[in-house]
Amino acid sequence: MKFLLLGATGATGTLFAERATVAGHEVVAFVRDTSKATPADRLTVVEGDVRDARALAEAMRGTDAVVGTLGLGKARDPGDLIADSTRALVRAAEESGTKRVLIMSAFGVGDSLAKASAFARLLYNSGGRATFADKAAGERILTASALDWTLAYPVLLTNKPATGDVRAIDLTALDRLPGLPRISRADVAAFLLEAAVTGSWSRRTAVLTTGR
Repeated sequence: MKFLLLGATGATGTLFAERATVAGHEVVAFVRDTSKATPADRLTVVEGDVRDARALAEAMRGTDAVVGTLGLGKARDPGDLIADSTRALVRAAEESGTKRVLIMSAFGVGDSLAKASAFARLLYNSGGRATFADKAAGERILTASALDWTLAYPVLLTNKPATGDVRAIDLTALDRLPGLPRISRADVAAFLLEAAVTGSWSRRTAVLTTGR
């Protein structure tokens, strides 16, 4: 398969690109600054703004799916980046004909907040309210489209190695997720690749945690 990857220079995006290319897939990394990404075997680097629908559509041509791992770091004011980029992404996908879109969001966004433990809700509300609101706005745009979308809601991310023991729970089937569970970025990258290749989790939201 051939993927357009957004957020390719971030921690999870880098892991996705590595896993996908090792598995024999092609990745087009759409980045803001090409000096932060190095082309490699099966990895092409394209410079552009994720808010630019025309540039996204051009980079998207010939790809089978879009994978988004955009993060906002520790920014307290996201400036509507996710909502604006999602709006551009939907327009670009409709123009280019690429229908499959997989987005890494976060547990605690939207309807998932009510399903977190009291401690987790306190943590999410203390520092990421604006970021989560921006993500939720972007997701409303995506899910209202005719695209074949998948949303991944990982719990607290770590930089540990992959465990290979990912638990994916449909958000609509989840009653409550106790405690403050964690999952490695490597496990999230593995889930995104598998879901993209197999076509699983179509128009569904997967809460990602591990059994370890």
